[in-house]
Amino acid sequence: MPDDTLLVRGQLLAANTQDFFPYSRYIYLECINQNDSLLLRQKVTCDEKGYFYTFIPTQIEWNTNICYLRAYTRLMQNYSTESFAIAPFLLGTTQPQKKEPTSEIHSRFFPEGGKFVNGFQQNVVFQLTDDDGFSVSNTQTTLLDEKNDTIIHHIPVSENGLGKFTFQPETDKQYRLQTEYDGRFFSFPLKINPEEATLQAIINRNRLSCRILSNEKGSHFRLFLYHANKGLQEIPFHAEEKIAAVNLSDYSTGILALFLTDSELNLLSERILWQEGLDEKQTTFNCLLPQTAVSPQDTLKFQLDTPQNSSVFVRIARQHDLLATQAYPTLWFSGNITSPIRFPFINSLQTEDLNTELSHWLYTTRFVLFAPETILKEGMVYKYPIEDGLFLSGKARKDKDKPFGPGLIDVQNTKDLSFYSGEIDQEGNFVVPVDNYPNGTGFLLTGKNNKGKKANCSFTLLEETYPEVTISNPLFPRTRLQTDIILGDTSIRYSIDENKQRVYHIDNVTVQTHKKVDFREMNRNPNNFIGEETLSKRSGQSIRSLLNRFTKISLIMSKGSGTGEIGLLQKAAAYQESKEREKMERDYNELTIVWKSAKYSSLGGENTPLNIVVNGEPVFGNIEHILQWNAGDIKSIELIEPKDSRCVIYNTPNGAIAIETLKEPRIYENDPLGEMVYPFGLTITDKQPAKHIKAPSQPGKYRLLIDVITDDKRIISFNKEFEVK
Repeated sequence: MPDDTLLVRGQLLAANTQDFFPYSRYIYLECINQNDSLLLRQKVTCDEKGYFYTFIPTQIEWNTNICYLRAYTRLMQNYSTESFAIAPFLLGTTQPQKKEPTSEIHSRFFPEGGKFVNGFQQNVVFQLTDDDGFSVSNTQTTLLDEKNDTIIHHIPVSENGLGKFTFQPETDKQYRLQTEYDGRFFSFPLKINPEEATLQAIINRNRLSCRILSNEKGSHFRLFLYHANKGLQEIPFHAEEKIAAVNLSDYSTGILALFLTDSELNLLSERILWQEGLDEKQTTFNCLLPQTAVSPQDTLKFQLDTPQNSSVFVRIARQHDLLATQAYPTLWFSGNITSPIRFPFINSLQTEDLNTELSHWLYTTRFVLFAPETILKEGMVYKYPIEDGLFLSGKARKDKDKPFGPGLIDVQNTKDLSFYSGEIDQEGNFVVPVDNYPNGTGFLLTGKNNKGKKANCSFTLLEETYPEVTISNPLFPRTRLQTDIILGDTSIRYSIDENKQRVYHIDNVTVQTHKKVDFREMNRNPNNFIGEETLSKRSGQSIRSLLNRFTKISLIMSKGSGTGEIGLLQKAAAYQESKEREKMERDYNELTIVWKSAKYSSLGGENTPLNIVVNGEPVFGNIEHILQWNAGDIKSIELIEPKDSRCVIYNTPNGAIAIETLKEPRIYENDPLGEMVYPFGLTITDKQPAKHIKAPSQPGKYRLLIDVITDDKRIISFNKEFEVK
């Protein structure tokens, strides 16, 4: 629901090595809505094995619908955005429940190589689904021509709705797939637009055999093969018979992508295959769920004999959840290929359980890591370097047009008072490595000449570049994100109108809901919010005097928190005689804002001060000059309690005073020859994920999805079904 907080856990792996080696140490997480609008962006750090976790607070004003979490690194930005990791989730809405029998069936066809060519025997995979995207499997399916003659009598369909048949399309003939379901017949025409060429390929005993289906001469084509460890390489083939073979004995486990181009390197066809390396170790441990029927909110107890130092990811999904995925397909496939069809659920890494479904599913995929024809024609350019550390980089200027340099630059973290220095070159460019810092941290930059004398110059940080905000393969093209509500004998169903308002349909009566309520506005009162109308009437008053209206807080003088000017004086005073130290404390107390109630005190019993947040930016250090601002320059002042999800965004766990201004404010009292900058920092959380997982509170059938990533980079997924009664 909007205003809930998402726990996000993940693992970053390098695809071209069998060992754990995530080249990057920082991951960008973005929350994107169904309209390709960015809702939130975080930057988190991962450990030496790529493991990371964070909490993402949703906002109450976000529209209810499907949203997506997208994850990538700077190195991944060199590749297609379609290769980024995507995890969909529903916000304030639910999927339709699977209904059997369904009223309608849909079909999609995936010919091998992506195209039909007349006169050649070809393999075709298809999927059957209902209106909402759920797979349909209990059918009798046949292939007919335009004369209703049967080409293939019975085509098996798996529980995932996938089927496969082989036939030879002929010129001027039409074909259709006919499915008998629940006593009704559904017909799906094959749209065959004959192309000039396509690919067929198979792997058998570590030998890749490939065939080009075309009536053109072999000299018109070129053939390429991509593997993460081998890169993109051209494959020779027999020009007359148009066949090729590759020995895969030294290829590690992973995706193989075959590309067929014309002589000018324009892509004609592609075929994706899966190679199981000879060195792949057999994983034998099992997962057991002793109880398959549990009570609501019971702790789920499962037995998992995992190797030492493994990462284990556990979550619960409904039995017919169209969004649920597993780590096995996500980590092996998602960076290289994509498919409109979800990878089938698996319960182990046993090859016999995967071969058929994996083979069928790969027909539906396409390669997305990069555009092969672009790489072949223009080469690969790595614009974005590996990000294994944090840097402040930018340009120093004497004035608007002239760079400052050569010289030196001092950098001070105003939150933890750490200090760094670096050089400025002749063109004014500088790059200074810094330690990890939380988002909202301010850095004071000071320029010096080569003799160490401070210079009056300005600084501009290098602007961060982020990928286009888009979801290339949105889910649910037909699915109605709604639910049936049963009240006695009355069934209620709603839809969404053009104004994104719910319209309920009750027994032929239509009722439209009111405009969406902003619960934060409902909770506002004179004791926690001062709006623009009130502030304009008191334009001569200071913020400090207006805060007296908030009865839950107090303004007190304290000794300082170790940050800002007062914190520095405290540390210096620690080395002085007692009388001098007392005098400095009397002279340099800081004005702070604290809660009157002890329930917001820190664990150590101290009343931790509230931060001030100005236009969404937390302010650290001395705040006295901000409290002197006039009310006439302020749009709103709001008291935010620690339970508010915005405290996670602002990194202010003890609450905050949120100030929104009518004009650009001067937040910090800067050094006359220095300048404050606020680069995009890390989202850091000390909260640990829960160690136990509980059954859902609502009765129904569910899946316990468990993914294990071992210390030697083996990925094992388990799917255990259970019921809440």
